[in-house]
Amino acid sequence: MRDETLVPAREGADSPFLRESAGRFRNRRVRVPDEINLKNCGLLDSRAAAVHRATLAEFDPNDVLTYPILQPVYGMLADRFGVDTDSLVLTAGSDPGLNLLTRAFPEVSRIVLHQPNFDGWAKFAAISGCVLDPVAPDPETGLFDLRDLARRLRAGAPAFVVVTTPHSFTGQVHGREELAELADAVAEHGSLLVVDTAYLAFTEGGEELVRGLAGLRHVVRVNTFSKSYGLSGARIAVTVAHPATARHLFDLDPEGSVSAPAVALLRRSLEEQAVFTAIWADVRRLRERFAAEVERAVPGWHARPSGGNFVTWDVPGPADAGAASRHLLDQGIVVRDLSGAPGLPAAVRIAVANDAVVRQAVAALGDRYREGVA
Repeated sequence: MRDETLVPAREGADSPFLRESAGRFRNRRVRVPDEINLKNCGLLDSRAAAVHRATLAEFDPNDVLTYPILQPVYGMLADRFGVDTDSLVLTAGSDPGLNLLTRAFPEVSRIVLHQPNFDGWAKFAAISGCVLDPVAPDPETGLFDLRDLARRLRAGAPAFVVVTTPHSFTGQVHGREELAELADAVAEHGSLLVVDTAYLAFTEGGEELVRGLAGLRHVVRVNTFSKSYGLSGARIAVTVAHPATARHLFDLDPEGSVSAPAVALLRRSLEEQAVFTAIWADVRRLRERFAAEVERAVPGWHARPSGGNFVTWDVPGPADAGAASRHLLDQGIVVRDLSGAPGLPAAVRIAVANDAVVRQAVAALGDRYREGVA
C-alpha cells in the first residue's frame, strides 16, 4: 500500500535546498614559500615548533583510531585557569566556541561590542540571526572605554557583551577594576559578558586582570591556544564558564570536532609551560624594542601601547600605510593595514616574531624611508 504522506520534491519546487549561496566563509588561504606572515599574529618561534615537533614524533597513530580522551587535559586546564573541570568546554578553535554561545542562547538577538573587532563576530551574527550593536572608540584618543559598552547595553534588550583584552587591533589592555565594573553592569542587566583573551599571555600579569571574573554566572571567557602556544593549525581552544552556562554549551556537543592530535599538542604545551613562559617574556621584550626602533627609523610612525604579540603604529596617512605594507610584502613580509577602521584612520599592525624577523622588518621600513618613498 502506497504511503501518500511521502511525496518526493519535484525539480523547481519551492524547496529550501535549492536556494543559492555566496559561499562567503570558505577558507581560501594559500602558503607562499619563504613568506613571513606577520598579519595573523601566530607564534612564530622555533622553541614552540620544537615542542610540537617532539609531540608529533612521539604521537601514537593508534590514538587516531579511537576518539580522544579529554579528561587529563581538562584537569591541566582547570589548574591553569583556577576553575573546576565542569566549567571548561574544549572546542576546535575559538570560532566554534563563540559560535556555540550564539546558538546556545537563540533568544538573544543582540551583540554589543567595540568596533573594530574580530571579524568572526559578524559571521556568527549572520549565522545565528543576531544584530551587531557596535560601539566606536573615543574619536579623540582612539581608545576603547568599557563604560561605553555598559551605556549601550542599557539602551536595549539582554545581549552578548564582547570585550577583547588585549584588543586584537590595537593591543589595548583593560584593567581589573574596569572589567569588574562592566561585569556588574552586565549582571544587573541580565546579559552575558564574553571576554576574549586570545592575546592575554603576552600581557605582563594578564591572568590577574581577569582572575576575579572566573566562576561568575554572567561571564564567559574564550581562550584560543593559537597565539599563546602556537597552535593555530591544530585548532583548539577552551571556553571557561559557570557550570550552568557550560551545560548549555554541552547540549550542542562542542567536543565532537576536537581531534586527538590537537589534544596531544595542547597537553604537551601545558607540560612544557616553562618554555612558553620564556617565549612570552621574550615577545614582550621584543615588542617594546620593535616599537621604539620603528619610531626611530620612520618619522611620523607612533606605536600604541600593546599587550599582544604585535605592535600597531598610527602613521601619517592611509597612503603611507598602504605603501609601507606593499613595500614589506615585496620583501616577503605580510602585515595588516588597518587604515579606515573606527579609531584607526591610518595604521599598520605587525606581529612580533623573533629577533631576526624584527631586525628584518625594521631594516625594510628604514630603507623605504631613506629612499625617499615615505
